[in-house]
Amino acid sequence: MNTLLITLPLTDDPDPSRLEYVLSDDGRAVEAQGSANLDELQKHSAQAHTVIAIVPGRALSWHQVHMPAGTLSQGMFQGQQVQRQRAVLEGLLEDQLLDEPAQMHFALQPQPRAGQPVWVGVCHRAWLQTSLDALRKAGMSPHRVVPEWSPDLPYAPSPVKRRTVSRLWVRGTRWAETMTSEFASQSALWLLGPQDAPHLVWADAHGVHQLPLPSTSGTGLPEPAASLLPAHLAAHAELIAEPAVARLAQALFGRDAEVQTSAQRRLMARHTEWDLAQMDLARQSPLWSRVRETALQLWSAPHWRPARWAAGALVAAQLVGLNVYAWQAQAQLSTQRAAIRNTLTSTFPQVTVVVDPLLQMQRAVGGLRQASGTASERDLETMLSAWGAAATATGGSGPSALEYLPGELRLSGTGLAPEAQERVAPLLAARSLSLRTDGDLVILSPRP
Repeated sequence: MNTLLITLPLTDDPDPSRLEYVLSDDGRAVEAQGSANLDELQKHSAQAHTVIAIVPGRALSWHQVHMPAGTLSQGMFQGQQVQRQRAVLEGLLEDQLLDEPAQMHFALQPQPRAGQPVWVGVCHRAWLQTSLDALRKAGMSPHRVVPEWSPDLPYAPSPVKRRTVSRLWVRGTRWAETMTSEFASQSALWLLGPQDAPHLVWADAHGVHQLPLPSTSGTGLPEPAASLLPAHLAAHAELIAEPAVARLAQALFGRDAEVQTSAQRRLMARHTEWDLAQMDLARQSPLWSRVRETALQLWSAPHWRPARWAAGALVAAQLVGLNVYAWQAQAQLSTQRAAIRNTLTSTFPQVTVVVDPLLQMQRAVGGLRQASGTASERDLETMLSAWGAAATATGGSGPSALEYLPGELRLSGTGLAPEAQERVAPLLAARSLSLRTDGDLVILSPRP
């Protein structure tokens, strides 16, 4: 599934009109990367099934709150619930924000649970709205808005000491695992560039932290970074660095670092469950977004290609089977029709042109019956005889009046009760006659 990830520009960027982007075919490998303006990005968006906007880490602040009971439920009236959530968040975070809460945008963590701490991402609402509107006007409406980093990533540290996996990141995307029995630290550490202004970023139970570093290449971490960075991160996690700061990472931590690019790190942001487009910026429900992305992955992701081929083969087999079955049914029907025509022409050789075999055979039999003087089920005497026998068997009386039309006998004044009609109908059906009533009128006619 082709994915285009666009990093939203900050107001203090050297050139806010140029946006960093990453294009990937399968969500794992980087196909193209760089920076481009909106017009140039439209060419890449035409190849992408999904557009994801990335909010830079410097634009977000993270806060952990306890939401009151009932504020996390999503009912039918989501508009009222969104207003209620925003009012609650403004009250809870008023003392923690530097700007007015009314100017900020709030996003709750994925699948928050009542009674447990909830992470909230906060950024300037006007900046985010303007950035997203610019993408939409350019025909690149984001399907999701994800953070560059978040505190609840799978590699967030645990405060419990036990044997587990420890990870260290330095401006990279792929994490490596090392086992340690000293710290329960599924932790992450990034060293961000450029080379003349590096800084560390890590996420833990207290949020996302950024720590500037000097650009010198001295051995070991300088103060105050050494005292501020948790010791177990530097001692037990694997080191990953961008090419620009790989040597600096080796000098600071005393070991080699795995080199990865910033594009690979930004590509990994698509795997997060976060979607910052919430509340008044929400375009569609998170469930629908998840369903849509899953459907696109099934449709175009390379690793789902065998399943798509198997599904296509199954559908093709079903279509072939249906066509074979239809051909066999058509052949059986043609055989039956040919048998009926042969029966008609062999029984009545005078019939040379066959149009409707059943009707022609019925007329031919009627002609023979008429020639021999034998009554048919459509004749008056046949219907009267059948009615007399059935009425006698059920204890009915004779009709007070009758009317005969070709193929139909109408009897009135029979005094036949409804329960008696149920007993008469099978007796008449045995003589190929059907019974129906219209008020006190009984109507007999040949069965079709």
